Amino acid sequence: MQVLKLRRACMWIACLVLLWPAILMGRVLRVAREVEIARPVAAGGTAPAGTTGKHGLHIPHTKRANFTWQANDGAGFKWDVQYYGSIQRGTNHAYSGGLRCQVAGSTVTGSGIGWMNAAGDEIEIGPYVRNNVKCYRRVKIFKDRGLARWLDIFENSSSAAVTLPVAIYTSVCHTVNRTVTSTGGGAFGQKDWAFVTKIDYAKAPAVLHLVCGKRSKLRPTVQIQNNRQIYVRYNLTIPAGKTAVLCYFESQGNSFEDHVKMMKTFRVSRAMKDLSMSVRKLIVNWASAGGLDGVDLDRSETADTIIETNGDSKLGTITNKSFDIQTIFGELKLPVKQVIGMACEKGPGRRVRVAMTNGQIVCGKVGDTKLLFKPSVGSSVLQIPLGRVRQWSFRISKERPEDVPFVGPVAILRTGDRLAFKAEKLKLKFRTRHGVVDLAAKDLMSINMDNTGNAIHRATFLNGSFLGGFLEPDKLLLPLKIGTTLEIPRDMIVQILFTTEEKENHLLTRVILTNEDELLGKLDVDLIKIKTDSGMLEVKPENIKAMAFSKNHLGRIVVQLWDTSTYRGQLQRTHLTVQMMPGPRLNIYIGQLAGIIRPQALPPSEVLTSVEKYVAQLGAESYKDREAAKKALIKLGKGIIPLLKKYVGNGDPQVRQGIQDIIEQLGGASAAPVKQPMPMRGMKVILDC
Repeated sequence: MQVLKLRRACMWIACLVLLWPAILMGRVLRVAREVEIARPVAAGGTAPAGTTGKHGLHIPHTKRANFTWQANDGAGFKWDVQYYGSIQRGTNHAYSGGLRCQVAGSTVTGSGIGWMNAAGDEIEIGPYVRNNVKCYRRVKIFKDRGLARWLDIFENSSSAAVTLPVAIYTSVCHTVNRTVTSTGGGAFGQKDWAFVTKIDYAKAPAVLHLVCGKRSKLRPTVQIQNNRQIYVRYNLTIPAGKTAVLCYFESQGNSFEDHVKMMKTFRVSRAMKDLSMSVRKLIVNWASAGGLDGVDLDRSETADTIIETNGDSKLGTITNKSFDIQTIFGELKLPVKQVIGMACEKGPGRRVRVAMTNGQIVCGKVGDTKLLFKPSVGSSVLQIPLGRVRQWSFRISKERPEDVPFVGPVAILRTGDRLAFKAEKLKLKFRTRHGVVDLAAKDLMSINMDNTGNAIHRATFLNGSFLGGFLEPDKLLLPLKIGTTLEIPRDMIVQILFTTEEKENHLLTRVILTNEDELLGKLDVDLIKIKTDSGMLEVKPENIKAMAFSKNHLGRIVVQLWDTSTYRGQLQRTHLTVQMMPGPRLNIYIGQLAGIIRPQALPPSEVLTSVEKYVAQLGAESYKDREAAKKALIKLGKGIIPLLKKYVGNGDPQVRQGIQDIIEQLGGASAAPVKQPMPMRGMKVILDC
C-alpha cells in the first residue's frame, strides 16, 4: 500500500513538472491581458469593445443588464432606461420617450440586453451599424447628484471620412410651455450650449438639457416641433479609422429657476472625472477637461501622477522645487507652486508644454531635467528622466484646482504658448471695411486670428458684436506679466483672449452686415428718409422696429415701424453711422448692410404721452373712466404691447389686471417683459425687397 501511494505521488510530481510551464504561461497571459485592458485608449483611435476601467471607452461584457433598467439619481429622480438607451417616462411623465438617438434617420437600438459597469450606475448598448459606422450608447445615472449622462460612440473603421446627421429626439406628453436657453432667450441660438424646458403638467419636473460646451466648435441646432417634440441635431464627421463621441447631460428638477441657475454654473469637468483623458479627447462637442487647452493631464485627487511613454502610471509625490525651461522669450525658472503639470512631446529635444495655476501655458525645452519622485510606498526618492515621461501632474487641490479659472487676458500662440499680458498697455488698431479704428481691451472679449480660410481676423466684443478686419501692425508688442515685452509677428498669434464672459445687452440695436458681422449699439443718425411710391417718408430711428436691405438693388429697403406698419422704398443716404456700445463708431456703406433690428421700437412722443396718461387712468375709482382708458389703449394698437409690459409690476392690482386684459385683447402672448430680441440670422424677413 505504501509503495502504491509513493508511485501515485511520483506521478503527480511528474505531471506538475511537465505542466508547470503551461500554467505559468497562462498566468502571464492573463496578467498581460489585464495590463493591456488598463492601458489608456490612444487619442483619436478606436477602443476595442469590452475595454474596461477608468481608461476604457466601452463597458466590459461581464455583467448583463436587462431592460427596462430603472435607477434613481442622487436627487431621487427616476430614470427608466429602455433598450434604445432612451428614457420611457422619467419622474411624473417628464418624458414620453426621451433621448432616442437617430443616425441618418434611423434609430440606434440594442439587442434587448445591455452591459453594466461594476458600480451599477452605467450601462451600454450596441453596436448598431449604420453607414459602415458602429454606434454604441452609454447611459450613466449619477448617484451623487441629480444628473444623467449619455455618451454616443461612433466608430468608423473604413478608409474614408464619414459625415452623419445625428439627432437626439425627445417626445413629451404635454405642451412645452416654458423654455429658457443659456443666453437667456426662448429659442436656442448659435451661442447657446444648454436650455431648460417645462411642460404644461404641474407634477412633471423641469428638465435641463446640456448639449455642448460653451466654446465648442461642434454645436447642435435645437428645434421644438408642435411644442411636444424636441430635436437636438448634430452634423458629425468621423475621420477614417477614427472614433468620435457625442456627450450630453439631462437633469430633472422640481424648480425651473433652480435649473436655470444650475445651467449657468454647470462644471463639465466634475461630470466627466470618471472618464480618462484619452476618452475625453474623443468627445467632439465638449472641450476636454483635466488640464488647460493644449495640455491634457490625467490628474488624481489623491496623489501626484506620472504617465510614462510606455503607458505605465505611477502615483506618489513629486518633490522638485523648480523647473528651468528654455522658451522663445528666454530662459525661465518656474517655481513648483505655479505649476499644475507638464505634457511632453515626442521626438528629439523633448519639447514640453507646462500648465500653470494662473492659466498660462509655457512651451519650451527642459534639457536633462529629472523628476524627483517619491512613490506611494517606501521612503526612497526616484529620479525619472523626462525622456521617459509622456505627462506628469500634481494632485488636484485647492491651490491647483481641477478647473483652472480664467485669471486675465492671454495671447494664444501657434507654438502652443498661452501667455498672460497687461491688457491696459496693449495698443490695437483694426483695419475694417469701414476704416481703421482703435480697439480698447476693456471693450473686447477676443480677437481670433484663425478663421475660416484665414481671410480676416475677427474681433468679438463684450456686448456680443462681431467685427471683421485686420489687426495692425504686422508685429505686436505684448507686455507680458512675467516682466518682459515680447515682439511677436502677428501671424504667430492664434487668438488674443481678454475675457470669457459676455455682457450682452438685449436692448441694443442689432446691425447685420453682408459679411456676417454683427454690431450692437445705436444708429447715430437724426432722421431717416425713404422715398416710397406714395411720397417721402421721414422717420426717427427710435420708431423703427426692423429694416432689410436688398441684395440686388443698392439702397432699396423695407422698413417696419413700431406699430408693424411696413413701407418699401429707396433710402435717401449712402451711409448709416453705428455707435457700438461699448466700442468704436463706424460709418457703414449701405451696400454692406443686410438688416437692422431694434428690440425696443418706440412710438412717437405723442403716443408715449397717451400711453402714460391712460395707464394712470386704469387705476381710477370710476369704472367708466377705467373702461374708457382700456378702450383708448386698445385703439392705439398692438404696437404698444412692449410699452404696456413695462407696467406689469405696477403696485396697483387694478392697473396690473387692466394691463393683462389689454395685452390679451391686443394678441399679446404673455405679460412678461421681453428680454430677447428677434434674431436676424435665419429670420424670415417679411421685408422682402
